[in-house]
Amino acid sequence: MIEREAPPPGGELAGQTVLVTGATGPAIASGLCDAIHAAGARLVVNGPTDDEVRATVARYPGAVGVAGDVSRPAEVERMFAAATELAGPLTGLVNNAGIGLVAHLTDVTDDQFDHVVGTDFRGVWLVSREFARAVLARGGTGAVVNVSSVHAARTIGGYGVYAAAKAGVEGLTRGFAVDLGPAGVRCNAVAPGYVPADRDLAPPDHPVHDTSWIDAHTTTEQALHRVIEPIDLGWAAVFLLSDRSRCITGQVLTVDAGLTALLYNADMATRIHADRRRRARAAEGNRTS
Repeated sequence: MIEREAPPPGGELAGQTVLVTGATGPAIASGLCDAIHAAGARLVVNGPTDDEVRATVARYPGAVGVAGDVSRPAEVERMFAAATELAGPLTGLVNNAGIGLVAHLTDVTDDQFDHVVGTDFRGVWLVSREFARAVLARGGTGAVVNVSSVHAARTIGGYGVYAAAKAGVEGLTRGFAVDLGPAGVRCNAVAPGYVPADRDLAPPDHPVHDTSWIDAHTTTEQALHRVIEPIDLGWAAVFLLSDRSRCITGQVLTVDAGLTALLYNADMATRIHADRRRRARAAEGNRTS
């Protein structure tokens, strides 16, 4: 548990205290923390180890940090008690803690399934429940933002368990929104596409340093030919935590540069259009012959 100098006043989240789970990673987590801190909130950092939490807290004056496993109820309770003692009542929550798994469904072990679902789905429920109980007990209001994924709606081979867990997150988002709405607590989700890690935070062997795949994905799979940066998710989360979205709840905001808007990728679309032109020329030739 680490405490530093308070952040300056001002910003969309001024006066708010926001917990971000899984806040120590170099990708989406960094954008969430950057944006929430810049918006004036007091940031509460959660991660798996004290060392990782300490390193993240050091980047944000006024932040506090509490390590803990979101899939374990006792650790979640301890995490909230410590966060409240250090920073006061929480008014916002971002459920970002999550792990991936790439394996054919028939090869997934029981332990792998339990690990992914325990963190990505059960963890969201446990942390959100604890947050909601605290807000309701003091008669306050608050906002929750869950980090889902484009895999919740569309997926590829080997991502079945991960996709199912994220689809569950979106179901929880709607459920919490309905149950907590009468008390003034909102719950929404963001569904990112592929977000490379921050180069300044990623270790030297991180895949982000091989840009060829990222470039190909951006130009052939997305409607917008630009890389989705961690801060793009941070800005979306700040909007959903702020009063600017005060009448939005139970929704999923997709931040994917148009990935899921495309029926086919650029290569397939080019082949389809070429085939249509070929058939049109053939038909025209038949009419004039």
